[in-house]
Amino acid sequence: MGNSMKVIFFIAIIACFLAQPLYAADTHDLVSSKVGAAPKIDGSGGDAQWESAKNVAVEAEDGPEISIKSVHTDSEIFFLITVVGDLDHSINMDQWVYDGSKWTVKKEDRVDEAWDADTDRFGFQWPITDAAQIKKNIKGKDFSFEQKGCATICHSPEKEDKMYLLDSGQKTDIWLWKSALTDPLKYADDWYQDSTNQTVAEEADKPKRVAAAQKGDEALGYVQNKEGDKPKWMPKGGPNKPFLIKGDEVALDMSKIKKGDTIPGWLLSRPKGSGGDVNAAGKYDEEEAAWTLEFGRKLKTGDAKNDVQFDTGKSYYFGVATWDNDRLQKHTRVKKPFLLSFK
Repeated sequence: MGNSMKVIFFIAIIACFLAQPLYAADTHDLVSSKVGAAPKIDGSGGDAQWESAKNVAVEAEDGPEISIKSVHTDSEIFFLITVVGDLDHSINMDQWVYDGSKWTVKKEDRVDEAWDADTDRFGFQWPITDAAQIKKNIKGKDFSFEQKGCATICHSPEKEDKMYLLDSGQKTDIWLWKSALTDPLKYADDWYQDSTNQTVAEEADKPKRVAAAQKGDEALGYVQNKEGDKPKWMPKGGPNKPFLIKGDEVALDMSKIKKGDTIPGWLLSRPKGSGGDVNAAGKYDEEEAAWTLEFGRKLKTGDAKNDVQFDTGKSYYFGVATWDNDRLQKHTRVKKPFLLSFK
């Protein structure tokens, strides 16, 4: 995957949080209940473990209704999320369509226009370092995460709307599920954000410059299926499959292609290291226009440098955001931070 395509996935990952609040704040309070066994991460939300968990229902800014539950075992933490108000099952990101003479990228409607087919997304962001010190001056006053949540990171006061932490050494943990790229292999991307802030002189390419603070724990698990103006690979069994999984790809063979055939726009795999240590799965309900999502991760991953390490004796601020068939340019977020505690 080219650098310009890679960096676009890091743009505008929205959500903010911190650990161990210093004072009471206006938050959405989420309690993670102790359970004896892990729920299955399949996107159904039907396991008995979820029945007694406290539900927190909120409405995203200019966006869908979101409900969140959490449970944990001695070693893992889990989240059940419903996102109501997503009108399309977006799984065809950059899908190729053959019109009989050339390849084009599938177009899908979003709001009042059609654009290249994309993916639905849901993101968390958590503190790794002491986020209690994350502050921002807003209209002449200093505010911390406890008071303003995402506003203390998102869109720093400059024309390019970069997202980065203001103090050197601070870092946050990002989990980002994508219906077209990570869901087929049941995980969410595990990234981090730091204080990198590049100038035009340091990086001339604007997408790279804007996304400089958002970094992957390791290489992404997917690459774009593109070679010039056509797909590079096709599935072994032929066209018209929704996803192309690494190991099932073969070189494009036009003798097996006819008008109207489709080929997935991305070759998918799951990172073997810390970049793939968040399990996540989703199911879409067309009648309800809703996603049901389940996330699960070890409380302590052993990668304290790039992952939040959960202690069930502490509380943690976090934020969430959603994207509807969008390449991270347009998101909706919950303005107030969430506060996670354990019981």
